[in-house]
Amino acid sequence: MEPVIQIKNLRTSFMTSNGEVQAVRGVSFSVNPGEILGVVGESGSGKSVTSMSILRLLADTAVIKENSEIIFEGENLINVNKKKLRSIRGEKISMIFQEMSPFPNLTVAENMYIGREPHKLHFLKKKELREKAKAQLKKLNISLNIDTPVKNLTVSEMQLLEIAKAVSYQSQIVIMDEPTSALTDSEVRILFDMIAKLKKQGVAIIYISHKLDELFEIADVISVLRDGQMISTHPIELVDRDVMISEMVGRKIDNIYPTVEKKIGEPVLEVRNLKRQGIFHNISFHLKKGEILGIAGMVGAGRTEVVTSIFGIDKYQSGEIFLNGKKVDIYSPKSAIQNHIALVPEDRARCGLNLGATIRSNMCTTILNKTSKFHGALSDSKAEYNCTRLMMDKMHIKATGSEQEAGSLSGGNQQKIVVGKWLLTEPEIVFLDEPTRGIDVGAKYEIYQLIQKLAKEGKAIIMISSEMPELLGICDRVLVMRNGEIAGEMDVAEATQEKIMSVIVGEQ
Repeated sequence: MEPVIQIKNLRTSFMTSNGEVQAVRGVSFSVNPGEILGVVGESGSGKSVTSMSILRLLADTAVIKENSEIIFEGENLINVNKKKLRSIRGEKISMIFQEMSPFPNLTVAENMYIGREPHKLHFLKKKELREKAKAQLKKLNISLNIDTPVKNLTVSEMQLLEIAKAVSYQSQIVIMDEPTSALTDSEVRILFDMIAKLKKQGVAIIYISHKLDELFEIADVISVLRDGQMISTHPIELVDRDVMISEMVGRKIDNIYPTVEKKIGEPVLEVRNLKRQGIFHNISFHLKKGEILGIAGMVGAGRTEVVTSIFGIDKYQSGEIFLNGKKVDIYSPKSAIQNHIALVPEDRARCGLNLGATIRSNMCTTILNKTSKFHGALSDSKAEYNCTRLMMDKMHIKATGSEQEAGSLSGGNQQKIVVGKWLLTEPEIVFLDEPTRGIDVGAKYEIYQLIQKLAKEGKAIIMISSEMPELLGICDRVLVMRNGEIAGEMDVAEATQEKIMSVIVGEQ
């Protein structure tokens, strides 16, 4: 069978203030029609750079080296002109990006067909546009209102929109970069049904993911990247999970969920009867010093909204919050920071980072009182540099230096910046909302180690996660939310995935 696309000796580098940095070093692979190629690797291994090189969607500072080849329909895509490449994008090769960038003020329908809107005499045919979008969503079994502005969608809903948009092109090749990072289990099933249909139609799929369980379920072939190099390619039936992890990280990880000896103390946070109209009600719980408290539940159960209300981002109508036994009124994030609370948000691209700014600039946004002079009028560059380097070393952030743009880093390294900038505030209570979303197993392991270390130091931690294995592997206790209320609570020693899920769906 003739491959639909062949990548030969792909070499890509980026020009930075510190010189040239190689991102991809001689990667080669091919994909056949109707074949699903799974691509795995640690953060910074070159997965996304490789996929974006296929469509030349790299930054202006990127250079694809001579003798690199991306053969599609008998041509090397690296050499075709921009006009022809634009026609190939979407029509023949489409891509679902890890970091979503929709137009927030446009509707679902308008985003789905942006640049492809039906026109007559230069006038937009709105009715036809809406009908096309509605039919496409129905075909894919996705429940989205076509007239909803994208800015009102959840992260999960935006991901479904991006998937629907990519599939709507009816391309020969679909590249999926971490497509399930924000999806619930039921939404993942919808995506896998789509993939099965595309496979039957002869569509080639390049599926980039850090979730090995998904790849073992859907992939035909799996390739491992590390440090920009292709380490191995295996038929899926001839490889196991442990081999994959070892090849990804270059070492053996015996236990993905590290544990430490720690002392759990007295309650430092107590929430009583918290209510936000139409979102959650009667929320009461406590969090102890040195404890890792997990919150499980479906998307829309109110998990994120509870912590953003405690943090002062959203207003709650009634209820009380106590810190170390003293009632407090937290009316803004600034007030929360003053009370030694930190929040790592779910969506790092929209809420956690300025992707166009440097690592240093991002790191220091939470500690301007420490890194500025004359009451904030001037920045103290030396103080900013010292704080940034300290946290980069602590978080093992892979970058050319503190002046590298955050947007040029891998998802795992971006997440480390978000966590690191909040740790610079020296919090006593840390809220982590989906802290390992969209990052690979090696970066996850480092985040887990950090969480356990913080708990051992006496920090009190709340971790929201849609991945039940990590809640059971990291937390001491789990709260289960359903329909805006706490439907259950269990000690991890007694909890199982089945017990948690039964509470989530209302069987208990």
